[in-house]
Amino acid sequence: MINQLLLLTIFLPLIGAVLLALFGRASRESARLLALCVALLTLWCASQLIFNFPPTGELTAGFAVTDIPWLSAVAQTGLDIRFSVGLDGLGLWMFGLTALLFVTAVLISWEAIQERAPLFYAMLLLLEFGCLGVFTARDIILFYIFFELTLIPLFFLIGIWGSEERRYAAIKFFLFTLSGSLLTFLGLLAVVIWDYQHSGTGLLRFSIAGLTESLQQHPLPVNLQLLLFAALFAGFAIKVPLFPLHTWLPLAHVQAPAAGSVILAGVLLKIGVYGFLRFSLPMLPQATAICMPWMLWLAVAGIVYGALVALAQSDLKKLIAYSSVSHLGFCMLGLFALNPTGVQGSVLQMVNHGISTGGLFAIVGMIYDRYHTRQIADLGGLARRAPWLAFFMVLFTFSSIGVPGLNGFAGEFLILLGMFQRAWAEAPAALATQYVVIAVLATSGVVLGAWYMLWLVQRVFFGPLKEPHTTGHNDHVSDLSLREILALAPLAVFIVWIGLRPNDFLSRMGPSLEAARRPAAQIVDQARSAPALAREPINSLENVARAR
Repeated sequence: MINQLLLLTIFLPLIGAVLLALFGRASRESARLLALCVALLTLWCASQLIFNFPPTGELTAGFAVTDIPWLSAVAQTGLDIRFSVGLDGLGLWMFGLTALLFVTAVLISWEAIQERAPLFYAMLLLLEFGCLGVFTARDIILFYIFFELTLIPLFFLIGIWGSEERRYAAIKFFLFTLSGSLLTFLGLLAVVIWDYQHSGTGLLRFSIAGLTESLQQHPLPVNLQLLLFAALFAGFAIKVPLFPLHTWLPLAHVQAPAAGSVILAGVLLKIGVYGFLRFSLPMLPQATAICMPWMLWLAVAGIVYGALVALAQSDLKKLIAYSSVSHLGFCMLGLFALNPTGVQGSVLQMVNHGISTGGLFAIVGMIYDRYHTRQIADLGGLARRAPWLAFFMVLFTFSSIGVPGLNGFAGEFLILLGMFQRAWAEAPAALATQYVVIAVLATSGVVLGAWYMLWLVQRVFFGPLKEPHTTGHNDHVSDLSLREILALAPLAVFIVWIGLRPNDFLSRMGPSLEAARRPAAQIVDQARSAPALAREPINSLENVARAR
């Protein structure tokens, strides 16, 4: 029964999208009501799955697994491609967050979308189908299909319902992500071929779990691992986006409709971090260990760069977009610290960022609906007009900057602690000093984050009342409606819940994360005692990896 529930959860949005496409001439009211019903039902199904997931996250073959032969049923193909989906600790919470944020996306689009509403909500539900599939796919071909499927509806959401430069933004987003994902797919195919040549099964297997186990028994040569790590890096780093491959993101955020920005920040950017965790760490452990210092430097560069550029922004959406570059740098930092504390903090922060930044983009959309501007200089003292709007803005801001007691603090604390633990664990002074510098620079990102976010709140919501005089009806600007409060309230509940009880979320992911990080972490730990490490700390990682 639980297996069928997972299938229903994944395919409900697709069914809703097909219905909306078939009834393309339906009224706006009917289209948005159908989309909301589908999103709510999907959320209910996802919550049942999460509720029934083992509370301590016991590492098994998977939870609610459905495994159906696909191309493997064709005689004499030599292929073993399956429609295989299931949940584990790596994708569980992103699966739940996806279902939650799409309800928010539908609600904040209720009045904002006036033209071609059935098509808009069809694209939105198709995007949800792709996102849910990414976090449950257990077959490489299926993962890639869902991965690419997320590009198509978002391309249309930006290109049709975006702002003035929407077409350019949509094309840039599509070309960036498609080119990177093609290289990633080629890298994954190379892994499949290596397994075919060395596993002795006589099949081209595409099972993610099967390939991971096989590659740990028959690891690829280090040079080939490095090449494949670069191929996977191309797709996943662009998706994160990791500095300096982030240039498509601010433009896409600014031009996208509010619902598109919520899903882009809350879900789609996390697919890149998830890809590193699902594929790179367990399948290419030697390459991961060798590249770890460079990945940490790229992560901290993104943290500091994103925060500094956010300080200079005059547009609400651009500021929050660059804050995403900074916050996703934290996720990558924790992931490549390769210790339990950092990796758990990374995955928890993926969820935290999705909640807080998704809420922030929703609020920016609400402000734009009222004033038709996103310029910070045009606004001021809005707390007088809209105290509920100000309340949610302050709460999401405090979450974003990591105020203790809220979810952002739990994630950032674990990541920074994991990074400092990585530094303390290193015996040679050269590498330990390098990691301490990275950890300190990352900590400065927390300070800069508080600076630009609190400055934003002070300018827009407090001080003298300042409103743009574009409509002549500013006296009638209202506070949040019940619909808008319902869109934001569940996010606020999780901000407090995760902040006060993070172990409710960490316990379910622990065993899966440990299995994913352990192969690379063991190589890094062995490199500490390598004789050459004191003289050439980074090169010794390669020496130990080659020795294995």
